[in-house]
Amino acid sequence: MAKFRILTVILCVGVFCSAQNINANSKSVNVKVKGLPAQYTSLRVDTLSRCIQNLPDTANIAAVAEGRTEYLKKISGTDKNDYVKTWNAKVQLVYQWKYKFHYLLMPQGGLEAQAPIFHETEGTAPFSETITGDPQEGDFFAFSSPRRYYFDSQDAAQKSAVKRTKQRISELRGLECPK
Repeated sequence: MAKFRILTVILCVGVFCSAQNINANSKSVNVKVKGLPAQYTSLRVDTLSRCIQNLPDTANIAAVAEGRTEYLKKISGTDKNDYVKTWNAKVQLVYQWKYKFHYLLMPQGGLEAQAPIFHETEGTAPFSETITGDPQEGDFFAFSSPRRYYFDSQDAAQKSAVKRTKQRISELRGLECPK
């Protein structure tokens, strides 16, 4: 039971570290944790390795489009004001981070009371990003100051979201685990 708690704490710390965007120079985190064995007061986690375990195939990406009707003014630079159907699309990108941790449990009362415990463990944590289409690639604009762009077709919105998702996946390729 205690091993399960410690492993859960380590995975939570790893997810916390990635969510906080700790830079590459920061390799250690000290955390006060409830639920550790009574004789230990703190936990130090060193990330030995971190990589992405499974990125989706770019050929199978599909965007979900959403349309809504909006009242727009000065459509495409004219004096025309009207209700127009605008579109936006998004892709939910889901992958897993694989972590390898080296952790140290520090004893309560200092090193004289009891020896610290060193462990090494591996784990995975799911990660999800929502990527939307870029309206700057839209087909028309409205308003004059500031000018805002919109998609006037479902297909254009989906293409933009898929294009941006493929770009994001290509950025993440360098972080994939070696095979």
